[in-house]
Amino acid sequence: MFNKTVIILTLLFVLLCGSAFAKATYGSVTSSKLNIYAKASSKSEVVGLLGRGSSVEILSTRSGWHKIKLLEGGTGYVKASGVRTSKDKPKETEEKAKTGDTGKDIDRILDKFNSTVEKSNFAKKEKVYPKLKLISAKGSQEVVLRYSAVDENGDEIPSLKKNPLAKNMRELISLIFRKMIVTSAPEYKITVMVPSYGMGGKVAGEAVYADLVMKPSAQELLEIKEGTTSLWTVVRSTRKLGDVFAEYPR
Repeated sequence: MFNKTVIILTLLFVLLCGSAFAKATYGSVTSSKLNIYAKASSKSEVVGLLGRGSSVEILSTRSGWHKIKLLEGGTGYVKASGVRTSKDKPKETEEKAKTGDTGKDIDRILDKFNSTVEKSNFAKKEKVYPKLKLISAKGSQEVVLRYSAVDENGDEIPSLKKNPLAKNMRELISLIFRKMIVTSAPEYKITVMVPSYGMGGKVAGEAVYADLVMKPSAQELLEIKEGTTSLWTVVRSTRKLGDVFAEYPR
């Protein structure tokens, strides 16, 4: 009787420990486009869209659906067939977890922009369109972005075309700077990276496209926040401002 009780208690302890210390499951999106649904049904409301390579934290899996944690809070559902799972936390997820509120705000801004462009008639007509992605954010002082041209499958490609949305993207940079200056700092910097291409148009690495630095005085910062001065008057760029995003990376 004693041995049987010990065995039962030991098994119970193992089960409880396994449950308490189970590692979270993470995933990387393998589909070019993956809808996020409000419920585990393709007939339910679409509440978001993920692109290939996006990282997700999986809370549970059932009947071919992953319940995932949303960046802005809450949960959603994606088809399990479009996600490659892993027990290791993706590097991208770890980086974004360290970016704080400013990084999350920037991520939301970029996600909204990219999603809007991707679904637009412009993208369908041109077959190539711009994408801007958050790589990292050190508080509100330094942000690194990746600028690329992507095809209808969401893959990065070199392109000789001009970017018709260059002005809109510069306005996007202005909006990001405005998010950054909410917190006081001596300097605000946005580094834009681009993919570099090798033989056959394959991505071979990345390079710095432009560094945009803003060092406003206390008075200039106040006027920018009040809207009486354009922030572009205090931004210094390694690339002529009018040329930023004018052409796609090639």
